[in-house]
Amino acid sequence: MSRSDRHSSPWAVGLWLIAGVAILLAVALWALGKPGKDPVGNAVLTAQVALQDNMDFLRAGPTDGAPDWEAASMVLHDADAEHGASLIEQHGCGSCHVIPGVSRAHGTVGPSLAGFRDRAYVAGVLPNRPGDLVGWLMNPTVHAPNTAMPDLGITEAQGRDMAAYLYTLQGG
Repeated sequence: MSRSDRHSSPWAVGLWLIAGVAILLAVALWALGKPGKDPVGNAVLTAQVALQDNMDFLRAGPTDGAPDWEAASMVLHDADAEHGASLIEQHGCGSCHVIPGVSRAHGTVGPSLAGFRDRAYVAGVLPNRPGDLVGWLMNPTVHAPNTAMPDLGITEAQGRDMAAYLYTLQGG
């Protein structure tokens, strides 16, 4: 009798079935005997919490239940909008622009940046997308050689933070 024949005989299948049921009963009894120590119950509770978090996230979106992909496209991950506001102030951007939320930002050389998030273009030359905005902030003369905007010598991380702040400026 080969090894595979031994495991597929009716007696072997019956023994495996009995052993499986015995193990399931033992686990169930163990779980019932130890309140709060049920690994299956804990996994179910964890899954329920995760599902509830996902549902809360989806409910907080647009009223039609559809994800707001346009808003999601303006998110700069690993960027700090609050730090971006302080960088905007430090670099003197307010000497040329009106920038809501930034002190002493009342300049009239460049456009007001109020409602920046809702604009279609950056400086009229680039699509208003996070990567393009960061590139503009880092080196505007590459994109528009005759621009009045100076090269501020900022890093990509600083540009990401500044862009994150500008994307908080909604409405006109």
